[in-house]
Amino acid sequence: MVKYLVLGGAGDMGSSVVNDLVYSHVEAVEIGDYNINATKKLVSKFKNADTVVKGNFIDINDTKKLIETIKDSDIVINTIGPFYKYEKLVIDAAIKAERDYVDICDDYDATLEVFNKEKEIKKGKSRILIGMGWTPGITNVCAKAGYNELDEVSDINIAWSGSAADAAGLAVISHVFHAVTGEIPMYIDGKLEHVPARQFKREVEFPEPINKVETYFVGHPEPITIPKYLNHLKNVTLRGALLPEWHNHLVNQLADIELTEDKKIKVGECEISARDFLSHFVHQTMEQFKSGGVEASGFWVEVVGKKNKKNVTIEFSGADKMNKLTGWSASIGAQYLARNKNIKPGLYAPEGCIDPNYFFEELSKRKIKVKKIRKEEEIIKG
Repeated sequence: MVKYLVLGGAGDMGSSVVNDLVYSHVEAVEIGDYNINATKKLVSKFKNADTVVKGNFIDINDTKKLIETIKDSDIVINTIGPFYKYEKLVIDAAIKAERDYVDICDDYDATLEVFNKEKEIKKGKSRILIGMGWTPGITNVCAKAGYNELDEVSDINIAWSGSAADAAGLAVISHVFHAVTGEIPMYIDGKLEHVPARQFKREVEFPEPINKVETYFVGHPEPITIPKYLNHLKNVTLRGALLPEWHNHLVNQLADIELTEDKKIKVGECEISARDFLSHFVHQTMEQFKSGGVEASGFWVEVVGKKNKKNVTIEFSGADKMNKLTGWSASIGAQYLARNKNIKPGLYAPEGCIDPNYFFEELSKRKIKVKKIRKEEEIIKG
């Protein structure tokens, strides 16, 4: 019997993972969450399911209890963000517990920190799969699918659009403020560079109900991981934008006055991170920020290269609920890892171990559509 532990399993993204695992008829799922009331409510939902679903209070800052809880499972799926705060803590626990691990990490600095531990992870018994969500996650697998289809690839450009009307958790707000702050990594001219966030705008056509959105550089893991697994690339870029459009203007202003920085400010007699203060304020007034948004988020991946002496561009795109795109992808990735024992212990991003054909087929079963457009043109030599 394979037992899945979903950390943060009662939250917005985590509950989506749990739902999909039960939908997939896995044998056992444990929900590990700080919110015990939400955990009990979710467990009761599945009392008649084929899958055995149990809940457990867990504070991931209690390292001893965290390791013990992970040891009692076969594979842990971590949805607790923001990952720039909690990623290393949980991965270290999974390594010590010698269990397989999947997460939806979308923070670039947490990703860099984990890859600094790659040699150490390879020496252990755990298979660590990070960034297996919406973006990163679906975007990485699309990039690999396009890469596999061409003879050579020079550029991979990725974009996402996230709507306030499609978000519920505090962590996603903190992540956005982190992603638009300071200098962020992009893979430019064959090497990882740090460039200013919120620059280099590009209009991207997402599927309905999102349509055209002006996106800009934001901090994300894809420019870090994709060149590690897909060789001979020149550029890997990542852009994002919020819906409705006025959110982008507001975020720009907040970032310009350094309210998105993770630096201490004084509020009365209390000291708090400016970003934490802002994130909590937005989270508590979320209904106002949802005004004018659509209840969907999108992804777009452009793969540029050559095939049979022709210039070829392949575009992948899709739109659906954020928690479905993220949680269901994590569930698919975890189940793939559990079934494929030939994947050796070590550190992976989705493009490093997930079979695109299998992944797209599983998304299709869940009625998540991935649109593909291929454009070709003859190479004219002067």
